[in-house]
Amino acid sequence: MRLFLLAVILVVVVGATAAAAAALSGDEPYEALQRGEFKLAAGLFYPLAEKGDARAQYNLGLLHASGLGVGQNYQAALKWHRMAAGQGHAGAQNQLAQMYAKGEGVPQDYVRAHMWYTVAAASSSGGSKNELMKDREIIASRMTPPQIQKAQETAQRCLQSNFKKCD
Repeated sequence: MRLFLLAVILVVVVGATAAAAAALSGDEPYEALQRGEFKLAAGLFYPLAEKGDARAQYNLGLLHASGLGVGQNYQAALKWHRMAAGQGHAGAQNQLAQMYAKGEGVPQDYVRAHMWYTVAAASSSGGSKNELMKDREIIASRMTPPQIQKAQETAQRCLQSNFKKCD
């Protein structure tokens, strides 16, 4: 069920951003995602991601996390999401927060989850920012005050360094 929901979210996200995808160096991987051709999309995303395209890196991270078109591999998802997050991609920052909150591919770490939710919220606007802040508060309810302070300090350092000093 969880894999199905992730696939639906991936298709919806891609569908909602198809116009923005045209501005990148090609629509093909996004069109393949919309058609449900995940293996093809992954193959098309790799060269873009390796050239530093944050949206391609983010989408590769989603594909690896879900196992769509590629084998499920949280370490690969972590790699691609970190690369995109380092470029200010709020979606990738949110995915890192979720990975740390759930312990997917990394040891569960509420301090890092809180920090990434804070960073993602700072990179976002509108309704997504509100959702990120709600998620951060859920994590905060499981943390001690010193852990929250550490997460806030780390988030501040991350933001001030333009995402270069986030871990």
